Amino acid sequence: MKPVISVIVPIYNQEKYIEECLRSLLTQATEAVEFLLINDGSTDRSPALCREITAEYPAARVQIIDQPNHGLLKTRAIGLAASEGAYIVSVDSDDALLPGAIAALLAAIAARRSDVILYNATSDPGQKTPLFAYDFPGGTVFRGEEKYTLYRLACVTDKMNNIWAKCIRRELLEDPEVYDDIEGISNGEDLYQTLVVLDRAQQVEYLDAVLYYWRKTVGSMSRSYNPRFFPSEKKVCLRRMAYAAKWSRGDDELTHGARVWICKILRDVTRKAFISDMPWEKIKAEIAKLRCDDFYRAYYLDTDVDKNKRDVVLKSSFPVMRLWKILYGLKGR
Repeated sequence: MKPVISVIVPIYNQEKYIEECLRSLLTQATEAVEFLLINDGSTDRSPALCREITAEYPAARVQIIDQPNHGLLKTRAIGLAASEGAYIVSVDSDDALLPGAIAALLAAIAARRSDVILYNATSDPGQKTPLFAYDFPGGTVFRGEEKYTLYRLACVTDKMNNIWAKCIRRELLEDPEVYDDIEGISNGEDLYQTLVVLDRAQQVEYLDAVLYYWRKTVGSMSRSYNPRFFPSEKKVCLRRMAYAAKWSRGDDELTHGARVWICKILRDVTRKAFISDMPWEKIKAEIAKLRCDDFYRAYYLDTDVDKNKRDVVLKSSFPVMRLWKILYGLKGR
């Protein structure tokens, strides 16, 4: 029989966490679920660990797909094409599903067959403290105009950004727009998909259960800057803005909220360049390149929709920025 749920796990160099991830999935294996492990060109022991660990669960329905590195969105698309489940669950390979997650989702699907099932996550699997605070109770079903609540969350908060706390009917993810123009997207991939899914879904329900462990990794404060940050974020932001306009009820709540988030994102991109360890001339060149972009100017440089004290530095002239950079370095921050 075809599986009800396909769990898709893109994997890229996660040997530190992949065992925990896989065991959290495979211990929940039933005939109703399949697991697609997509090795996206890993150079560490992740592929070998996948084969070693899955061999311990011969009853589980597992596909392991090896491919050159394509990035997260293309990898998810490849997993979707290879899957057979009526519903898709996405799991990042440094995260995990909590015990009972698959059973809870199968029960929810059997009860209502909603297009999307939202559920909660935690960064503390011991206490299961919910990661997201929603203003609606478990069992809430959103249809038609009721979906405005979810549109608002997607446009003016970050509570809908993830794809991994949603069980999604496969037809929604097969919509061509989900993977349209994905080349170069390396930030905000989940929101890029989620916006289309929410728009197309006829019925969305909220399952008030903590089913997912999101691992909060703590890295060094961004002293690296990748020139791909901006073009990637720009694509995602443009999609956010387009759906905010589409969903607007004639007021500007959604469009204004989207502009605020875009301003925050572009501020963060600028700050990454400013505090990076690049030579000053390289920093100056990267920020000058940003300032030449019409989207950047309209949604950050020439706007004050989200005033922040950092803007005094990040929007200042280059001599002033250079002075701040020197002082910033002297403080050792």
